[in-house]
Amino acid sequence: MNADYAHLLDRPIAIDWALFARALRCEMRKRGMTQTQVEKEARLSRATVSRASTGMPISTASLFKLCIWADLNPFELLRAADRTPEEYIGEAAQMGCFT
Repeated sequence: MNADYAHLLDRPIAIDWALFARALRCEMRKRGMTQTQVEKEARLSRATVSRASTGMPISTASLFKLCIWADLNPFELLRAADRTPEEYIGEAAQMGCFT
């Protein structure tokens, strides 16, 4: 069992779409890429990339494709559904970058 995420087993969990959007935008800025360029590399529609980068929910398959593109661990996007972001997001993640 992965001890880093075991605390989520006994609670309802959710994907933190706002955290994902910040991390995705951060990676796009680091690479100097536009949504159109990401769309082509990740093989997704521009609408999907736009939704993801603004914190809107997207399909699981699209989430994983963008995590692969951005080299993000999707488990880091999980949160206990009964907690507020301020309770679990580290300072670096609040600024839009995973550490």
